[in-house]
Amino acid sequence: MFLKDLIKKAALAAVSLVFLCSAANASAWDDYKKRYLSVDGAIVDTGNSNISHTEGQSYGLLFSLYFDDQKSFDKILAWTKKNLFNEEKGLYVWAYKRNENDPVSDKNNATDGDLMIAWVLLEAGKKWKNKDYTKRGQKLLSVIQNTLIINFAKKQVILPGVNTFLENSFVTINPSYYIYPALSGLYKHTYQKKWNEIAKDGKEIISAVNGRTVPITPDWVKMDLKGNVEVSDRWPTRSSYDAIRVPLYLYWDNQNAPELAPWKEWFSKFSATTTPAYVDVITGEKANYTMTSGLLNVRKLVMGETVEEPVFTNKDDYYNASLSMLAYLAFNHAFMQK
Repeated sequence: MFLKDLIKKAALAAVSLVFLCSAANASAWDDYKKRYLSVDGAIVDTGNSNISHTEGQSYGLLFSLYFDDQKSFDKILAWTKKNLFNEEKGLYVWAYKRNENDPVSDKNNATDGDLMIAWVLLEAGKKWKNKDYTKRGQKLLSVIQNTLIINFAKKQVILPGVNTFLENSFVTINPSYYIYPALSGLYKHTYQKKWNEIAKDGKEIISAVNGRTVPITPDWVKMDLKGNVEVSDRWPTRSSYDAIRVPLYLYWDNQNAPELAPWKEWFSKFSATTTPAYVDVITGEKANYTMTSGLLNVRKLVMGETVEEPVFTNKDDYYNASLSMLAYLAFNHAFMQK
């Protein structure tokens, strides 16, 4: 009887050990997949009518690469190609609105998604020694260079999309589409100085915005033929959910980037629990609610605090969870080996 008890206790201990090891090996990516990745490979934007878009697909590819999950990578890549790839233009349609009769009726692209996908494909080709990833990344990058990078007012400008952003006298720019770690990574893959020039010009553009009373980057800006930069009036003149990625990408590429200084000064005016979710950079009007989890993790980067691997709750929608994951990767300078 004593021997049976010992065997039973040993078996229970073994089961407990397996459970503990499984829990220890679980990651934020595992939880992210359960919450936002569909069985067929779509990242679902739970805060935006459950659409899927190239932004989310590119993040899914990025996270699966970082967490060494090639199976999920291939599933996300296959869904993205099947449902979003525009064969005619060689780019990805920006959104899949699954609740509409034609989910991809808007054929315009979103360049941040295309740029991130190209970078991640090249990184995946290198990490997993997969020539197909590399070839697809190079092909997409070539299309981006030829259609979405323009010389305007003596600056290398990233068009937010093929359509609607370039006028005769000005260009509309989304500063958060300058994904600085991607631009640095693309230079390392191609040795083309153009990618460093794009990054340099992007930083000059965000530093030159006129008419602000709050000196952080707005969500959208416009630049005229003389190189004058103003806050765009096509959208609310805020620094909010788009622009929060600007300091994230700046830090990811260089934690000592001088362009982070205005953000640190702004955040220093508030405690973490009282930092407003957005501010109108012209009027100074602030949101009447505070930063959510994803935004707070970007704030941690700027303020020089540690960003832990995120733990999600039911309050975290897709975008907040994605920002937290991006901030975690930025803190660890993912793929930024010199």
